[in-house]
Amino acid sequence: MSSALVALCAGEAFGLTPLPPPCAYSGDKVEGREITSASKWDNGVVTYTTYDQAEREYLYLEHCPSGKILRSKSQPYSLTSKGPRDAGEISATVYDALNSGTSYTIGDVQMLLRNQGVRTKRFTSKAESCVCQTHYPVLRGSKTPYKKDAK
Repeated sequence: MSSALVALCAGEAFGLTPLPPPCAYSGDKVEGREITSASKWDNGVVTYTTYDQAEREYLYLEHCPSGKILRSKSQPYSLTSKGPRDAGEISATVYDALNSGTSYTIGDVQMLLRNQGVRTKRFTSKAESCVCQTHYPVLRGSKTPYKKDAK
C-alpha cells in the first residue's frame, strides 16, 4: 500500500465530541452495515463504526483526502472474555494513536492492531464517504462526490 504519511495526531477537533453526521442516523451504510457513530480528527482523518448481526464492531479509520481506509473487526460482544480483540480495546488503540501527537501511517496503525491479534483490512475508496463529506467537504480530491446509498 501507499507509504504516504497520514498525520494522525492531536485528537478530536474543537475539544468536544461533535454530533454524528447525518449518515450516522439516516441509514447510510458501509459494506452493507449502517453507520452508528462517527468522529472527526485533525488532518483530514475521520473514524466511524458499524456492527454486524454477530455483534462485532467494525471501526473504520479514513484519511479523507486519499480515500485510504483501515477497517478493524472486533470479537462478538457476546464473548464474556475481554482481550485485545474487544471493541473497547481496539478503539482505545486507535484513539490513543490519534491522540498521541505522533504521525502514523495507516499501515502503522494497522500493525499496532495486528500485533494485538485484531483482524484488519486496508482499502482505498474511489467515492467520498458521508463522514468525510460532512467533516471535510473540501478534501474530496478526485473521488466521486458523496451520494446517499451509493455502493
